[in-house]
Amino acid sequence: MATLETIPLFRHLNRAELQALRLIAQERRFATGQEIFHEGAPGDGVYFVKNGLVEISSGTETKKVFSRLGPGEIFGEMAVIELRPRSATASAAQDTEVFFLPRGEMLTFIEHSPALAFALLQLISSRLREFNQLHLREVIAAERLAVVGNFARGIIHD
Repeated sequence: MATLETIPLFRHLNRAELQALRLIAQERRFATGQEIFHEGAPGDGVYFVKNGLVEISSGTETKKVFSRLGPGEIFGEMAVIELRPRSATASAAQDTEVFFLPRGEMLTFIEHSPALAFALLQLISSRLREFNQLHLREVIAAERLAVVGNFARGIIHD
């Protein structure tokens, strides 16, 4: 189980900042399968997994799970920073508790803490790198299948 103090993003905050964070953080509970937020919804805040497991997915007809997040991990930060709709759906993969920080309060913390802003940049950069690697692997796999398909069509044709 994660506490606000053990969340990596907050490890550089001083005692006063952590105390202020405790006052605004809301604890929320979600049952297995319950949606936390939906793709396209407004980005009203950021979430941190206290305990449980959260799935981040996209797609309405065919659900594609991009990641699974456990205690101490953050999600929902992109929509908060960009002030744009959610880019994916978050659901509880098991009974889950989260900390929720409303958008305004989270942005205030980021504006007043260079260490927090830098840690958030590093996190986003890391996630972008992971997503790029996943996308590249999928493109390579699709190209290999296309080559096999072309080869098979050539054999059948001959």
